[in-house]
Amino acid sequence: MRPASASAETPPHACPRPKSSGWWGYVDSRARSRQDGDGGGPAGRPASSSAFMAHALHLLSAPTLDVDVVSHCNLNCASCYHFSPIARPRFLSRQSYERDLELLARVEGADAYFRGIFLMGGEPLLHPELPELVLATRRHLPTAKLRITSNGLLLRSMGPEFWDALRGAGCKLILTPYPIGLDYEGLIALARSHGVEAGMAGGSAEGDAVSRFLRTPLDEEGLQDRTASFNSCPLGGCCLQLLDGKIFPCNRGALLGIVNERFGTEFTHDPDDYLELSALCSVEDIDRMRRRAHPMCRYCATSLDERIAWQRSTATREEWLLRADERQLLEAPDAGEARDPR
Repeated sequence: MRPASASAETPPHACPRPKSSGWWGYVDSRARSRQDGDGGGPAGRPASSSAFMAHALHLLSAPTLDVDVVSHCNLNCASCYHFSPIARPRFLSRQSYERDLELLARVEGADAYFRGIFLMGGEPLLHPELPELVLATRRHLPTAKLRITSNGLLLRSMGPEFWDALRGAGCKLILTPYPIGLDYEGLIALARSHGVEAGMAGGSAEGDAVSRFLRTPLDEEGLQDRTASFNSCPLGGCCLQLLDGKIFPCNRGALLGIVNERFGTEFTHDPDDYLELSALCSVEDIDRMRRRAHPMCRYCATSLDERIAWQRSTATREEWLLRADERQLLEAPDAGEARDPR
């Protein structure tokens, strides 16, 4: 990682299985459960048992392995889980990525273990060597499902080497539809005209635009119950992050160094927060790691999760960090019930 200093229990009731296996399926299931009256709290606070069940259902599926090929983005969504609006422009080094791929490829079954290897960011189409990264991934992981996740803004400007690489590697293009007036169906048609499989996040070429983002405040003091945070987390153990020779159980925790760099916070990582690729012996090591809470889970105040209207980021602390009024809410006498997602 960019080092942070620089560089269960059964729930009382269940919710419907999310329509998709992705993050937005989780968000939508929580909204449906609140509307159906299955225990939702005050506005902006999730139905805790639904959050737990959604997370549990995701853990039953194979995880993705996400690779942020760039840290920054050309769209900059408020409260982005990858912190792209506040990140300095950084591009994944092809040489360091090849080293990580070599280590991962040595592990028996790594090709088949992940639901997909997702090249993302930030906005991955900003990387000048993206075709080379795609082909390198395919060389080292010849049977893995390979995906690029993009907002699509740059897609019409991509040259033939981009399309050749995706087509040759069997890499699918996944577009996340934002409410910015972009013709996503036209972009999918463009990809298919180049012989590249394409779709939208959620699996439908006719899906609605993302109109809500999930905001999970970060607690600088690290006072959250890490097990409770993990049990209601939409990403932990489901969307693993490959970063600087390590596999983390979630994107957000892996990228805390970006927050430190921008806001002067002091989020840290414990050695128990990740797996070193150089010490990885089997995919069972990954599976055990992803199914438990980690020390860094103490930073996420998941009991205060809220769905906010999609908007452009203003890059303020309040988009990601716990506000004073939220701290007071957590410290209220009845906060224990609100903080327990079970």
